[in-house]
Amino acid sequence: MNRIDRLTAILIHLQTKRVVRAQELANRFRISLRTVYRDIRSLEEAGVPIGAEAGIGYFLEDYHLPPVMFTNAEASALVFGAKLMDKLADASLREPFQSALYKLKSVLKRDEKEHLDDLEGQVAVLGRSQPTPVVDALLNQIQMASVRHRVLRLDYRASYADTATQREVEPIGLIYYGSGWHLIAHCRLRRDYRDFRTDRIQRL
Repeated sequence: MNRIDRLTAILIHLQTKRVVRAQELANRFRISLRTVYRDIRSLEEAGVPIGAEAGIGYFLEDYHLPPVMFTNAEASALVFGAKLMDKLADASLREPFQSALYKLKSVLKRDEKEHLDDLEGQVAVLGRSQPTPVVDALLNQIQMASVRHRVLRLDYRASYADTATQREVEPIGLIYYGSGWHLIAHCRLRRDYRDFRTDRIQRL
């Protein structure tokens, strides 16, 4: 992310909450606190009315885009969607979804932002960790191959086998069930459609 994009994203993030801590911005954008302070100063110099309270954080003073109206049910759906996306999706989906959610929250009315903040603290998805970086990369490659109708070559170790076999498969799509992602594809070796658990794919 270049600096202009980051400044825009920081501004959007500031619009999503009443108060935002510098450390929160540093964590989200993977930058140092010194860089956060420099970016905030740049936004102030550009005319953005950013207020600050020592030990509390930054806030925007009467600076906002026209509000978007959401019903409570719609707001709840957004929160539940975000929680599920965080647990079930790979990084190629999690990060764009989170960015889109920040943009939506930035144009909500204050009481709607507060409603979302309250909901986020009361909803959790348990029983599964986020995909590992290895599975993240696999899911992204599988998605691209499915959309572009490309053959995938993979090393796959079935549950009944001690060693992996090399497969050429024509991907159909991804399905999530049984606490994991599965690749549905036509296997050229077996000459039939097969279900491949992504956590059993050893190399792609």
